[in-house]
Amino acid sequence: MPIDPTDLAKSIGALGCLDPERGLAPTLQQLTDAAKQLFRADAAGLMLIDAEGQLRWASASDQTAQTLEDEQERLAQGPCAVAFSQRLPAAIRNIHTEPHWEEFAQVLVSESVFAALSVPVELDGGVIGTLDVYSGAPRDWDPSEVAALQAYAGLVASLLSAAVTAQVKGRLADQLQAALEHRWLIEQAKGVLMGREQVDAQTAFERLRGAARSSTRRLADVARDVTAGQPLPTNPRELAKGRAEQAKNRETAT
Repeated sequence: MPIDPTDLAKSIGALGCLDPERGLAPTLQQLTDAAKQLFRADAAGLMLIDAEGQLRWASASDQTAQTLEDEQERLAQGPCAVAFSQRLPAAIRNIHTEPHWEEFAQVLVSESVFAALSVPVELDGGVIGTLDVYSGAPRDWDPSEVAALQAYAGLVASLLSAAVTAQVKGRLADQLQAALEHRWLIEQAKGVLMGREQVDAQTAFERLRGAARSSTRRLADVARDVTAGQPLPTNPRELAKGRAEQAKNRETAT
């Protein structure tokens, strides 16, 4: 359903007094709660990358959102992963008619969630996480909803930037710092692979992560090797699967 620009302005205006120095966790909790209300969603959440470049749960409006974020972290699958790797909004309109989400579809159904929308959270030119809303009914996400969630993601980025400047302490602050330190390295490595192997951003990221897992090395170390010119092991089946996935994702985005 369309988002009224006045409602969006009021919602963001009401959050204008948030101060991360009073605590980053409660600040982000207020923001996810507000997003849930604005979008008339059943849950909302925020994910940030860690030192390994892996998306991890950072904040959630409720237990349903936390479960969905945790499962996307575990499966490395879902709209959060797509939005993060492609730097574009990713949507599920009706999980019953979009079977390519595989295992994550089972998670959504078990939580009585049918639709989801994720947008990247960007800071200083790099993606550091995603902001996500979930619906308990099929939903054909309106362009105004996508734009509104992107506006909220911009607010998240501003709050996180203020937290860094203020040197806020705590678990989330440490996770944020790790995200900032690693985002450029991962983005550079993805760009190298996209040019070298003619794949999209998500497939490039999966190639990096797969190489890190198979070699039991940190993702950042593998990314550093790639940017230095070292090749990743070429797995034809993995590349074919990645290209098939990027074709599906293009269909989903249209």
